[in-house]
Amino acid sequence: MLCLIFLCACIIGQTSYATQPVAANDSPHFIGTWELVSVEAHWPDGHVTSPWGAHPPGRLIYTKEGRMLVLCMHELRNEATRKVIPPALQNEAAGYFGTYKIDATRHIVSHTVTATLRSAESSTIDRSYEFKDGRLYLIAKATRNGLPVTYVLVWQRA
Repeated sequence: MLCLIFLCACIIGQTSYATQPVAANDSPHFIGTWELVSVEAHWPDGHVTSPWGAHPPGRLIYTKEGRMLVLCMHELRNEATRKVIPPALQNEAAGYFGTYKIDATRHIVSHTVTATLRSAESSTIDRSYEFKDGRLYLIAKATRNGLPVTYVLVWQRA
């Protein structure tokens, strides 16, 4: 919980330096607070898994000034439920904040990370995006266990 409070304080506190407003045709669609609906992993053989469970908690915030913050985790990792967290899930959370830019032509949103909970989420992270049925789909290509995998994170307005 302290990490979430710290992350929120940091994104709000980033007003000490000037940031450029996000400039792209799709930017008004991003701005606001989003709730995580699902995380799916699409594998080369066609099967789809939900690596963070059926209802992973998460929030994603985009501001009109070009700042962003995300925190999401495995559904069993949520300490707000007051359940004992299995050791294997202790690291099944992602959180970072920074700035973002949108390339509406290529449908790419780039998150430039200022601070993160995991080193894998550093520097600039590019995600393909699409808006469908009022939801935001962020798509990431990765490698897991030596295999290519496509992660699809589905967000709805909070």
